Amino acid sequence: MSSLFFEHRKLTTLALFGSTIALLLCGPSGAMAAKKHVLLVVLTHGDDNVALGPLMARYAAEGHTVDYTMFTGLEDLSGEENSPARGEVLCASRALGVRETFVMRGPSGVGFDTQSAVAVRLIAVINQTKPDVIITWGVDGANGNPRHLLVSNVVTRVFQKQTLLTHKPRKLYYIAMPESRFPTDRGDFGIGNNTGPFLATVSDRFITTRVDGTRYLAQAREAIACHTIAHGQYSTNAEWQQAWVTHVTKTLGGTVFLRLAMPVTTREETDIFEEL
Repeated sequence: MSSLFFEHRKLTTLALFGSTIALLLCGPSGAMAAKKHVLLVVLTHGDDNVALGPLMARYAAEGHTVDYTMFTGLEDLSGEENSPARGEVLCASRALGVRETFVMRGPSGVGFDTQSAVAVRLIAVINQTKPDVIITWGVDGANGNPRHLLVSNVVTRVFQKQTLLTHKPRKLYYIAMPESRFPTDRGDFGIGNNTGPFLATVSDRFITTRVDGTRYLAQAREAIACHTIAHGQYSTNAEWQQAWVTHVTKTLGGTVFLRLAMPVTTREETDIFEEL
């Protein structure tokens, strides 16, 4: 397989589109016609969706369509069709009510070829899912992870050049971790092992959107429990899971904080679908 293409597997059948593409279907079936809007979350790794768990569960429960796309490098995810990592992604998506989960695997690195490959696949996903709103990592990449930064950069560039798109989303949001909630931040809001500059959080004055997800913390906890691979400074899965439960339920209090990147606004929101 050329390094310029993404690998993609479908849960039931395997189809070839010049590259092998994986579409993992999940979430409850039926009753889709009543959905009012479509949200596409575009992140990097299988467990990245825990950062938005209460928000994703809320909008799915309210009858909106929520789709999840991850652009992971070849080095980040086992190529085996039934690998634990793939199962964990699907488990978390089901817990949050996600309709479709796209696992885009490859190519490695963050160079020009990788950026082009991500952009091509992202355009196809946007045209297929037809989102009104897209949420991705901010320009900080949350913790500065190079792959997070790549995905944020490509999503932003594709969104702002809508002549490339058959379907044109209307709003782009960045995930934001408020500075006031993490006064001792060491570069990754306490969830990993970074000890570098204090760059993971965002000054509160730049946060435009606060979405209340307190009624959906049970679903968020369930999604966190799906991930069983220990991360960073945590020696056990249980430690990592508990850190994220504390992060979502206590530190953030069930609220998901965002920055509206495009179109630019100075007003504050409590709903990503406002004015749509």
